Amino acid sequence: MQYNNDYVDEQYSAILEPNLFEDTVLFPGLTYNSRIADGEVTSGLVHIYKETMTAQADPGASAGDFSHADTANTLIDLRLNNGYRKSKKIYKVTVNSCSYAKAEENLSLAIKENARDRQASALACLINEGTEVSDVELLTTNINNKIVATRKTLRKLHAKPGVVLANVDTFGLMLEIAGDKYTPSTNERIVSSGQVGNYLNMTWYECDALEGSAKYYDHAGDLQTVSLAGAEFIMYDYTTFHMNDNLNMMGLVNAQPDFTGVYAQNEINTGFRVTNADKVAVYKVASSL
Repeated sequence: MQYNNDYVDEQYSAILEPNLFEDTVLFPGLTYNSRIADGEVTSGLVHIYKETMTAQADPGASAGDFSHADTANTLIDLRLNNGYRKSKKIYKVTVNSCSYAKAEENLSLAIKENARDRQASALACLINEGTEVSDVELLTTNINNKIVATRKTLRKLHAKPGVVLANVDTFGLMLEIAGDKYTPSTNERIVSSGQVGNYLNMTWYECDALEGSAKYYDHAGDLQTVSLAGAEFIMYDYTTFHMNDNLNMMGLVNAQPDFTGVYAQNEINTGFRVTNADKVAVYKVASSL
């Protein structure tokens, strides 16, 4: 570095420029259902019970006897078959030559990268296993009508839609139309991670991860490739979207005797499944199909 004809010292800051990651929209009990087992999941396949309902019945006389129906249930499988692994090779000599905590920062980066990839797979599952809305008109000032119509469809199927994941354009359009009727969330746990608020009696999440495509292994073990860019919004009952982990490991691992240094590693193993497609509505405009 020179000032005119003089060479001056160079200095490297310990401050790191943060990487740009998508906002998370995955919150247990809010946007997905993680209550599939008592305690920690330690198996690769979880069976979820579902009791069979009897048909709607007409009333009987005031004085009468019970009629008896045998109970029945079914099993829904959730296969934890999606593995996410990041390992960053860090030489000790490199750590000694940097003015910041290179190993710890790369471990943090590995964790964030896996969280990004896991979220992309979750969105792919919602889109692939949900139900596409038949009305695919371009969203403009008609957005309220389309949102209400989609909600009515879900309610007529007895779903309780409380979540809307909207891409950036749809979320912005909603804000323009909603004005002061949009209520930003005051929940610190989710506000710190994304743009969230309430409108039309549902919680909206701005999902800037709805772009490109993503892959996931479904409950049958098949690898699915799904376009995320085509979804304008996903409206759903979160209780029907099951997601759980049976492994979440992170740490700095001594790399000797291979080399002097460490591996910054993170591994997550996850299962995804929509257990009732009638409770998940995916809105795609015609140009995205």
